[in-house]
Amino acid sequence: MAFAPMKRLRAILRGVARGMSRVMPCALLLCVAASGASAGQAAPPVSVPANSAQSASAPSALTLATTISPPLSEPGQNGMLDLIIKAAFARIGADVSLQQLPSERGLVMADSGQVDGDGNRISGLQASYPNLLQVPESNMTYEFTAFTLRPDVNVRHWDDLRHYTVGYIIGWKIYDENVHASSTVKVATPENLFALLRAGRVDVALYYRLGGLYYARKLGLTNLRVLEPPLARREMYMYLNIRHADLVPRLTDALRGMKKDGSYERIVAPFLNR
Repeated sequence: MAFAPMKRLRAILRGVARGMSRVMPCALLLCVAASGASAGQAAPPVSVPANSAQSASAPSALTLATTISPPLSEPGQNGMLDLIIKAAFARIGADVSLQQLPSERGLVMADSGQVDGDGNRISGLQASYPNLLQVPESNMTYEFTAFTLRPDVNVRHWDDLRHYTVGYIIGWKIYDENVHASSTVKVATPENLFALLRAGRVDVALYYRLGGLYYARKLGLTNLRVLEPPLARREMYMYLNIRHADLVPRLTDALRGMKKDGSYERIVAPFLNR
């Protein structure tokens, strides 16, 4: 009976020996591979999906809100602002489109992340929309201008508006903050704004100079008066939702590069010379 435990022990040892005989070649292979790598031999390449490097540096297509109508933003995305923004995004390897939205709604949607940002606004909107980041290089300079059809209207300063019925577009913050007119009419679109002016329902329409001249031509307002000087000149900026914070310095550099190499001027000049 004493020999039984010895027989079991010998059986266990034979099993261990067979297992070691299978493991040792693998262990030896790993040791050889490791010693080869330490001696400077190249390890087998690791395959990486072809688009992984690109996705790390180039964002997917973005959508920016805009309230701007022709000539700055066109349905075919070939207005002056469209072309400036698309060129800036192209320089960082990204696609972008501009979505026409009412002014206030566009800001709210950009701040909440329903769209990726807003294309063209005055500076300092972060105070009211904390999820928006301003791209600190301007898109363009706006001349915020008063227009009228009446020969007796004279507006040189904000305070002069108190004598008149004034119209402007809902959500234009610079007008919300500065207009103290005898009566104010706010509308959704520039077409509505200049239609009111033509119908005599407002004395003064407030818009930006380039856009006002466009609608004067479109609506045949040959007697439209552009009141000088502009009520304000402001640099206009892109804003991005905070989730795109990494794009802000890249777009800043892209816009600065466009202005430096002349490509910005080549986009803008045909619109200013119309």
